[in-house]
Amino acid sequence: MVKEFIYFVDDKPYQVEIIYKRMKNIYFRFNGEIFKVTCPYRTTITAIKSGLDKYAKKIISRNVKFNAESDDHIYIFGNKIILSYPGEINFSDGSVISYKDNDDLHKKLKKWFLNVLKRRTEYYAKLMHAPIYLVKLRKMKSRYGSNNRNTKTITYSLTLIHYSLEIIDSVVVHELTHCFVYDHSDNFYRLLYKYCPNYDTLRKKLIHAEFK
Repeated sequence: MVKEFIYFVDDKPYQVEIIYKRMKNIYFRFNGEIFKVTCPYRTTITAIKSGLDKYAKKIISRNVKFNAESDDHIYIFGNKIILSYPGEINFSDGSVISYKDNDDLHKKLKKWFLNVLKRRTEYYAKLMHAPIYLVKLRKMKSRYGSNNRNTKTITYSLTLIHYSLEIIDSVVVHELTHCFVYDHSDNFYRLLYKYCPNYDTLRKKLIHAEFK
């Protein structure tokens, strides 16, 4: 169930999109134009507006402050990397990406990051005794991951590359938990917290674009 309304910040109107789910907490996101609020089913509009009154300006300022990437920089694993063309990025695991231009950089980063996600998903799948799924990576506007149990596929958002490995792992554990519990019931969160005890803190960092 999705609802929408208009919320004003300093006399400027913003569209607010509310997505109701079986979950415990309210999460606020801002993509530069629209506030996206994910919340429990019985959350009132008054409660959401109260949260926006408290957090909206801060969320907007963070969106402006933490530009994930531009022509001269990119955040990878929470670290800001200054770019030059042509250039080279050296990673802590010993891998190196050499690139000619921005398009070449992003093509190679996507391939590299997909391999990272495959390894992290395989690691936690073994730890959680979850089935091994096919791992995919693509641009996703409103989600950080999805689990399709019919096709046995977990798809991650390319946006995750900007965040620390700990935050990325919290999304991996979240999606693998859906292999056992498909909704966001109490049973889901009990299993999730077992393998990611600080999930709520990491989720807030993800939502608020705090890369590390």
